[in-house]
Amino acid sequence: MSVEFAGETEFEVTEVFTPTKPARVAFVEREDVNDRLVSALTTPGKQIVVYGHSGMGKTTLLVNKLHQLYEHHITTRCMKGMKFEQLMLDAFDQLEPFYSAETSRVAKQSAGLDLGASYKLIKAKLAVQQSSEIGEKQVRFLPPQLTAQALARLLGAQRACWVIEDFHKIDAGEKESLAQLMKVFMDMSDEYSKLKIIAIGAVDTARQVVDYDPEMRNRISEINVPLMDEQERSKIIEKGEAALNVRFEGSVKRQIVRHSNGLPSVCHHLCLNMCQSAGVTSTMSGETVMLTSAHFERALKNYIAEASDSIKSAFSKALKPKRNEKYKNAELIIEALSSLGENGAARLEIFRKIRDKEAGYQDANLKKVLPKLVLIENGAIIRFDSSTGLYSFSDPIYRAYALANYKKHSSGYGSAFESGFDADDVNKILIRFFNELTGKKVVVKAQVGPATAEVR
Repeated sequence: MSVEFAGETEFEVTEVFTPTKPARVAFVEREDVNDRLVSALTTPGKQIVVYGHSGMGKTTLLVNKLHQLYEHHITTRCMKGMKFEQLMLDAFDQLEPFYSAETSRVAKQSAGLDLGASYKLIKAKLAVQQSSEIGEKQVRFLPPQLTAQALARLLGAQRACWVIEDFHKIDAGEKESLAQLMKVFMDMSDEYSKLKIIAIGAVDTARQVVDYDPEMRNRISEINVPLMDEQERSKIIEKGEAALNVRFEGSVKRQIVRHSNGLPSVCHHLCLNMCQSAGVTSTMSGETVMLTSAHFERALKNYIAEASDSIKSAFSKALKPKRNEKYKNAELIIEALSSLGENGAARLEIFRKIRDKEAGYQDANLKKVLPKLVLIENGAIIRFDSSTGLYSFSDPIYRAYALANYKKHSSGYGSAFESGFDADDVNKILIRFFNELTGKKVVVKAQVGPATAEVR
């Protein structure tokens, strides 16, 4: 929590750099998305789907705008296998503080009392239902009174919107019901102008809602949150510097921006690790603390150590052998992509790189396997940006891990690996750490011109 000192605000480092929760202190406005989101939030009846890659700042962007534009909002977080009825019940349960303690505050008192009575009636039905199931499996069913219209009225009276996070995780059949619920909320917006559902999902999930209910095609605002550009990522660091009274060395700042590769969550994570390695726990009083390359190296090492098991697991899923495969498709794709630069590559570029090593490789193989490596069940180590048509590693750390593992193949990709290293390249540090994990020893020699690598 922030406190006051010497006339200024003091912050804890964990509330400035926030890799696992929405940013507030170091929140950066996304101008390309901001206007569309504000327009959708302020248009009565407009339902919203916010989508984009994991770690892109979707929730951060939305939560900061909701605090500016809404008095209240409730949030339901979806899990795999969650049913539509469970979504409804979760939203209903979160309304209890309003109708148990704040009914009298509703502007139209008679309407407030009526809705309060309705809430208590439904609550009583649920309580009776639950008590009758003691000793049996506890399953709550929607009582007849808890309809989509009833939930909309209860939310609308509180001038609240409903945020549904990770809605792509629920089953296809449940998404159809969600599309119908959005239509009910839209139809009731004449009576309750603030009533709205905002669904947050993964890449290209907006079309799922529209597909299930074509009537919603022009009534849903589909907002794609793209990768953060370098200037936006630099602003995260600059805001953190101002809040904590620290300074990142210029070269270090550039490496953080470069390595985070469009993901604000990675930028936050590295900055947090650097501050902690320097002993910065809150706003520093007095002289500004300088964060150097030594802190950056320790931060990277901690970052890898924290994620090492999940990294190995993701690659294990991606590289799991497939029956009757002529080529090790996933391995060829990952190896090729790791050699094509940190910003990613088009499918045709990946195909050409694979053909450099396997002359008989067919494009049909690539078309079949490449999209599968984007899926969670296959490790999701690759992402696809539909706006650019490029495939890249979903986390920059995956590319470094691939470089460490495939660097030994000098005959196939050695020249590509060797030419990419500058004397202070972050990948050299990462490769050294990964080789410590895998037991290999790679020596990267800096020299005038392209760097060279030796495997020992």
